[in-house]
Amino acid sequence: MFSSQNILLYYRLVRLGDFAKHLQMNKQYSTKKPTYFDLNDLIKTVNVTYKTGKHMNEETTVESKYVDVGNIQNTKGTVVTLSGSPGTHNDFKYMKSLFEQKRIRMICTNYPGSEFVTGGLHNSFTNEERNSYIKSLMEQLELQKVNRLVIMGHSRGGENALQLTSSLSDDPSWPLVGTVMINSPGFAPHKGISKRMGTINFIISLIKRHNPTINMILHPILHWFYNNVIGLRVSHGKVAAAAILPMQTFAFDEQKLSIDDLKGKRRIRGFYGYGSKDFLIDEQQSNEVAMYFSEENHYVISCKEDAEKSKSVMKKAFADGTKFVTANFTEEGHFLQKTYPEYIVEVVDAMFESDIENRLS
Repeated sequence: MFSSQNILLYYRLVRLGDFAKHLQMNKQYSTKKPTYFDLNDLIKTVNVTYKTGKHMNEETTVESKYVDVGNIQNTKGTVVTLSGSPGTHNDFKYMKSLFEQKRIRMICTNYPGSEFVTGGLHNSFTNEERNSYIKSLMEQLELQKVNRLVIMGHSRGGENALQLTSSLSDDPSWPLVGTVMINSPGFAPHKGISKRMGTINFIISLIKRHNPTINMILHPILHWFYNNVIGLRVSHGKVAAAAILPMQTFAFDEQKLSIDDLKGKRRIRGFYGYGSKDFLIDEQQSNEVAMYFSEENHYVISCKEDAEKSKSVMKKAFADGTKFVTANFTEEGHFLQKTYPEYIVEVVDAMFESDIENRLS
């Protein structure tokens, strides 16, 4: 049964739905938006079967679109990117040419629920399912056969990058050398969801009903809300609905277990980067994660000059055997891969270089 408060919220959603539909109907009168470059022309497709369900004893098969850049001979290593929620392979487009210059292969994935994966709309919102999906995709792409592997995640995908690196590095058949977390969540609910958790839970309860009438009202609202209020771009209300589901299943404090595990693994390196002006994640919470990784090798970067100075220090730190490097970009927000792509590419390159040196020594 819904409470009177939730019933009131539902009627407000209905009214917002009418407003959202009105916006959609009047799009034809708005000025044409500029076209931005993307990686869609490089898309490849593969079928992925992975474990799902409450007890992870079911299977789901999806048609997954991904981008594979720099797949040439003699690559220095391969980096797999995991987007946030919402998010797609295009969240990492700013790194494409930079990785190619370094002879690093970049594979950009998409999660079920995005516009680039067919099927699995109601799966992959728990970490177990999300990790199972990415692991199966990487197996399909035979990434156990590459020379070096780094898993990189942005926002909601950051904790999955951390968890996957922790679990897969237990298996020596995976050539993992590091993990990169960009604008990833902290150990407690952040401001992007903490004040809205009641509403998020209620909306998720509506989404899980899979009711066509509810969806007809709810999807336009969510599409309008994500694009015009939050400022996170989604292509469709159905994608917005799928993006909300993982908001209920953050690992938060459990991330410490994965970090503790990586501290004992000699080959693995880690980088955690965040922006002080992130509109979703509190700076204090990000600082807490950074200090949990290590209180040493933490850089405060307020401008491009600071970034250039810290690059050489960061590279030397990894080369000398440092396991974890963290960085606070004080003037940046939630998309470091857009504002500082060259820095993050240098981090991945330094991880590969340090592994090469360690193997030779």
